[in-house]
Amino acid sequence: MKKLILASALIGLSLYGKAQQVEIIPKVGINVSKQSINSISGEKMKVRFQGGLGVNIFTGIKNFSIQPEINYIGKGTTIKKDNIKKDLDLNYLELPILAKYSFGPVYVNAGPSIGLLLDKDSKLIQNYGEKLNKIDFGVQMGAGVALPAGPGKIIVDARYNLGLNDLGKISTIKNRGIMASFGYAIPF
Repeated sequence: MKKLILASALIGLSLYGKAQQVEIIPKVGINVSKQSINSISGEKMKVRFQGGLGVNIFTGIKNFSIQPEINYIGKGTTIKKDNIKKDLDLNYLELPILAKYSFGPVYVNAGPSIGLLLDKDSKLIQNYGEKLNKIDFGVQMGAGVALPAGPGKIIVDARYNLGLNDLGKISTIKNRGIMASFGYAIPF
């Protein structure tokens, strides 16, 4: 994880030297998540909190920027089966690195993400019946709008988060989610 953060920082610094502008974007929102679990049926969507900080780095290529972020994001699912309801919650520190292309105030973005599971093993075993992998690799893709307001821009962003690796050691567990967030881009 330290190597990933260091590599991201170096990429950001190299792009910063060529960048015309940088924006800092604090943001908050929700994650409507679900897990695909092979040994269980009846998984339902669950609404969890997400928040974090993005850095939008303009590359000098017209309308194109790179946006690394660090986010706290809640994921999980609700299982309803035979009049029994069980909430499964996972909390991550997630680092997406998104390529962003703007069409005026509207933009699209996509890129890889890596998440570090913050929950303790004892809680995971209690809820999932097994230890889970601490790292969640995924892909995020979405769109948004950046509306000028004061010295910066109000950001409304929506993304789909697709977990690629298997979190379970016994059963197949993969994260899925739709994220919506509001933020304010502050020129730097």
